[in-house]
Amino acid sequence: MKKILIAVPCFNEEETIAKCLSNLINEKNNIKDCLVEILVVNDGSTDSTHDILKTFNEEIIVLNSIINCGLSEVFNTIMNFTANNNFDYVVVFDADNQYPSNEISMLLTNSIEKKSDIEIGARNFKKTSHFSKTKNFLQIVGSSVVSKILRIKIKDVTSGFRIYSKRAANSLFSNNSFTYTIETLFQGVSDHFIINFSSIGEVNKTRNSRLFKSNFDYVKKSIAIIIKSIFLYKIRTAFVVISILFFTPGFLLLSRFFLPYFLLGSNPGNIQSLIVGTGYITILFVFLIYLLIRIDSFKKFSELKRLVYQPKHLPN
Repeated sequence: MKKILIAVPCFNEEETIAKCLSNLINEKNNIKDCLVEILVVNDGSTDSTHDILKTFNEEIIVLNSIINCGLSEVFNTIMNFTANNNFDYVVVFDADNQYPSNEISMLLTNSIEKKSDIEIGARNFKKTSHFSKTKNFLQIVGSSVVSKILRIKIKDVTSGFRIYSKRAANSLFSNNSFTYTIETLFQGVSDHFIINFSSIGEVNKTRNSRLFKSNFDYVKKSIAIIIKSIFLYKIRTAFVVISILFFTPGFLLLSRFFLPYFLLGSNPGNIQSLIVGTGYITILFVFLIYLLIRIDSFKKFSELKRLVYQPKHLPN
């Protein structure tokens, strides 16, 4: 019998958490031939969320934090709990009821049948009417860009409705302070995980996100995570991009000096091209060496941090 964990990140969700948990408890009974537990990670809520959670004490597990640590820290706590308690799969489900809880069984079945390490519940942005046109456009473009970088098709790279396998729970660790969704895809591809998505039905309208202030803030933070993830998990791609940006102009500028020099035996002109071109090539090599050292150090630090990681969320 497989052990399944349904994990709910939670911060100041007094208006929605009761309905969310009631839905999950009902859905839990629809997951057949599995041992299912529900975990709520209460990330330092300052409203009445904690009191509401107490009314579900006999049906859920609660981990509390005295401070708000952020979504990435909650994710790491969930992965740590999943691994330490030997669950086969963990379903990450938002407390704001954005996603349809009645599709957990479908997503779980698809994940098991496809042997996915990461199964994503993908939203249909063309039918998500309560999202603005700008937000839908950014989601579609962002998912397309990340898919091309990772060379796998992912319809919705930012969906928080996901299922992770035991293997993923033992490996994944979010290193950024924004969100785990994009970085864990880069990690998964780097670790040769099986990543798939399943289309889900209409998502519900919820409160505004607490992770970003505006679409511009969302794009800025997402781009920063993508760039950082490329350097960490797609090092060859990073080297190619940097090499093109610096080597191409450096090579062209040096050619302006050396082609006449080799053809005519001398070239009293184009000295500026020689100096600037040499500067480009020098900067390229210095930057690549620096990058190699920093990435190696960061990866070792990240691995050490994951191995000695102790969640900041305390038992109820």
